[in-house]
Amino acid sequence: MGDYFLWASETIAEGLLEYYALKGVVASAATKHQEVKVVDTVPYGRCLVIDGKIQSSVLDERVYHESLVHSAMVTVSDPKKVLVIGGGEGATAREVLRWRTVEEVEMVEIDGEVVDFCRLHMSELSSGVFEDQRFRLILSEGREYLRSKVDGTYDVIVIDATDPTEGAASIPLYTSEFYRMAYDKLTKKGALVTQATSIAHNPFAFRSILETVRTAFPSVTPLAAYVLSFASLWGFVVGSKSRDCGSLSAEEVDSVLKERVRGPLTFYSGETHRAMIQFAKLYSEVHRSDYRIIRDGSPVLIP
Repeated sequence: MGDYFLWASETIAEGLLEYYALKGVVASAATKHQEVKVVDTVPYGRCLVIDGKIQSSVLDERVYHESLVHSAMVTVSDPKKVLVIGGGEGATAREVLRWRTVEEVEMVEIDGEVVDFCRLHMSELSSGVFEDQRFRLILSEGREYLRSKVDGTYDVIVIDATDPTEGAASIPLYTSEFYRMAYDKLTKKGALVTQATSIAHNPFAFRSILETVRTAFPSVTPLAAYVLSFASLWGFVVGSKSRDCGSLSAEEVDSVLKERVRGPLTFYSGETHRAMIQFAKLYSEVHRSDYRIIRDGSPVLIP
């Protein structure tokens, strides 16, 4: 299997284990909430690993973060105030701050040690967002922080949480009760986007998240993009109070990006926007998976 110092494994889904070669472990820590590592891998370069699962890699983190952020931002006509829940490495906030219309970004992260860890060992992911005058870091549990805000506070809410695994602090961020509260905290034309795990390897969980968002939002769009370091086609769900993310043409998306986003994007565009919607549609039809509405006290977990 090659002359490498270490091999690491990650559970992708029930019955599916991926191995990847390591050049070395840069740093590791056990925080109050999770096990955190930064590792140098052979196939993906430097990676952030939380509780044994790769969260970001320098190889393709822009595929994930651009897809997550911009698919929601393009649905809102003039996004000014944005809340990011999770996203401790700073890459999600980085993408939000590329929007010329944005005046304020709050990033709520439950684990301050992860933020410090990433700033020290993977600073290229945040690209200076922590020094941006429009950015504010809040160390708190995301749901409780959002509950404290008045209705209509945010134009966009981005949920960049870890997967809902056994014991994960992110579990309360995937329920109908949470999405309904988030709906109220959005402006009249606001939108929410959440990462929604693997559409290919965890179709029951993905479909359950999708249908749960539908209990709160009138317009809901599933999207999917292949993320190599996740070894899977990854799912995202956009819930909108007004404009339908799925109705935007490639030309409309490209026009908005050109007008409002600073600098060229690596992956996301009008063409990929339409392709992501089609991927999600086709894979959902292939799996035709059952689902369950996720409620407080009744989570849907993945391995």
